[in-house]
Amino acid sequence: MEKNYFINRNNYCFRPYPSGDGLSGEKWFATPKNGKGATFIIKNGGRNCACNEFIGLRLARMLSASVPNAYLVAPKEGTYEVAIEYLAPMPKPDLDRVRNEKSLLHAYVYGVIAHCLFEDRDGMDFLFSDNKLYTFDFADGFATDDIQIGIMENAAKLAHTVPADFFAKFISPDIDYQPSTLFAYELLVNDHQVCDKAYFDAALDDIRSRFLAIPEVEMNGLLHALGTQYPDTLVTHFERYIEEMRKFCQK
Repeated sequence: MEKNYFINRNNYCFRPYPSGDGLSGEKWFATPKNGKGATFIIKNGGRNCACNEFIGLRLARMLSASVPNAYLVAPKEGTYEVAIEYLAPMPKPDLDRVRNEKSLLHAYVYGVIAHCLFEDRDGMDFLFSDNKLYTFDFADGFATDDIQIGIMENAAKLAHTVPADFFAKFISPDIDYQPSTLFAYELLVNDHQVCDKAYFDAALDDIRSRFLAIPEVEMNGLLHALGTQYPDTLVTHFERYIEEMRKFCQK
């Protein structure tokens, strides 16, 4: 697994990115100043946007979902930003083609399940590029939101002015982890009919096994990278969330 979690903003030129592509939040193109290497889409929506995209895309790749590369942007300048590898879009394949091409079926099924495991089923989207199907946009997953992270950022100031029980709900909220695997099943097997129950069950079992097999050093590396920019309390939230995912995968 790649150990580099950042791109250096000083090595890129920025220009506005057009809207209407399915990616939520404010966006920019970042192209290498030396003309070498990948172009990225920079997202800097709400406080939860960058962390969720970074963790979601990185974890999804470990689960064998087809996703673009993702990095945090350093040095941080005001807002949190994530860099997502730009993939030139092609017209999306229809469900008949997805159903009948092994690689597309794998990408579609694993992408849907990943979104549901990260509790981001409403935001799932797919991109077709270079005859490959990718999923993206995990911005609304992982039970985080902009207000929660804002309170985490200002914890020292707010601790003396906000009632303790109310404050604790934001600093260390309860995690009621409810992965939407039934939704994924109904979408893939019943509604879109791209696979049967046996294929879905095998895919879900494989994803669970892959999650449990993620080395601790890899997971810690992701969270450490996140902690260089985000409050420690958010890192703790992701640690607790990942533990709930682990419990689900062990069932």
